Amino acid sequence: MNVQSHLFVLAYLPLTLALWRLLGRRAGQGAARVFLLCAGAVFCGWQSPLSLLVLGAEGAASYRLGLAIRRGREGGKPLLWTGALALLGVLAFFKYTGAVLALTPLEGLFTPPAGLMPLGLSFVTFQQILWLRDCYDGEVREEVSPLDYACCLTFFATATCGPITRVDELAPQLRRPAPFSWEDLAAGLYCFALGLGKKVLLAGVFANGANFGFANAGSLAPADALLTLVCYTLQLYFDFSGYSDMAWGMGRMMGIRLPMNFDAPLRARSVGELWDRWHITLSRVFRRCVYFPLGGNRRGSAAACRNIMIVFLLSGLWHGAGWGFLIWGALQGGAQILERLCRGKVRLPGPLAWAGTFLFFTLSLAFFRADSVGQALALLGRLFQPGWALPSREFISTLLLKVMREALGLIQCVVDRSGAWLMYWVPLLLIPAGLGLLACPGPVAQAKEFRPSGWRLALTAACLAGSVLLFSGVDTFIYANF
Repeated sequence: MNVQSHLFVLAYLPLTLALWRLLGRRAGQGAARVFLLCAGAVFCGWQSPLSLLVLGAEGAASYRLGLAIRRGREGGKPLLWTGALALLGVLAFFKYTGAVLALTPLEGLFTPPAGLMPLGLSFVTFQQILWLRDCYDGEVREEVSPLDYACCLTFFATATCGPITRVDELAPQLRRPAPFSWEDLAAGLYCFALGLGKKVLLAGVFANGANFGFANAGSLAPADALLTLVCYTLQLYFDFSGYSDMAWGMGRMMGIRLPMNFDAPLRARSVGELWDRWHITLSRVFRRCVYFPLGGNRRGSAAACRNIMIVFLLSGLWHGAGWGFLIWGALQGGAQILERLCRGKVRLPGPLAWAGTFLFFTLSLAFFRADSVGQALALLGRLFQPGWALPSREFISTLLLKVMREALGLIQCVVDRSGAWLMYWVPLLLIPAGLGLLACPGPVAQAKEFRPSGWRLALTAACLAGSVLLFSGVDTFIYANF
């Protein structure tokens, strides 16, 4: 089921929230969790009901294995490795079989059945690996029942794009959610609405520019090529952070506090700081399950640099099976290694450090977004062509959503009949406006000490109404594909 749909926003979500609270108060949290499991199964299996068989079998196996690891922690390492490799094997089967076979004469002979792939498989795989790791480290403080575990794996708020929760931090809250309060409802709705607005109203605008630019990567003017990459950076940020805001808001309305997944990452002044703030729960997985087991930074600088590179190469592979993702991961790891080696030797002024970090991240995303390495290099190559000037009208015109174009068409009849000024500068100003929003604290940060106000109510209503009216034609969340 798509979160950015009329069905979810107008029917599924309000009905689920109401019955969760009603059953919890009238019949107890046991009944509420049974309902939540059913609601999660409907959400996860809406488009592919057979995928629930794979998710159920995988979840049952990882749950039993985690309990076995807890009972015999001293000899649990072989079980931990067995479980982690089996889970990664299922993920690899669905995500990488086609890419591997493409390198052999068997290309096209076999494709994993798409109808069996569970929704958000990458996220639920890491959630289960974290469960095994917590069981091995003795960090599961309360008993986790099969119902608890199943609810965590199918929790509709996090199923599509995370955040990647630990069972031990989510299951106790499902058993004992915070009592209903209007403040929780208001704060949760505020985060949900602003997150939805980020996706539909902001990411949708910048997606138009990014799609046009990458489709014409080899023929863009230099300014258009640069704005293509800036548009994709803004699209990716508003898309993914928007979903994280929505998930946090849905949890808050249920009396559940999910971990923060974004903390203003594009305000960072180093690549290391950026990754401490971007997709925080994924970084937690890689630290606990890869970086620390490899020795972290305890075995000297050379080993630490090696471990950083391994983490980011694996992060690239997690995002997709392609050379572009590997190059992107290597660039992120290499930048962090360079920062580590230069620490204490080079100090840049704050604005310059921010600009350098943002520019590096933006340029590196060419490999993340492009269909091929050749397309990424072609786009980056356009930046070094002569002919720097203002962006072209053709590129700028792609930024406008249909409703925005129609509104400007009405306005130009009054103030600018030629349309030359209005139809160029208004959409162009959307890019600095998007960059300016990066400096604002996110909805989750605001909601931690939430105080209802008139302007917040108006903003919530505007984001909800605008998003619902513009759902038609909105793409799925980018990270839902990973």
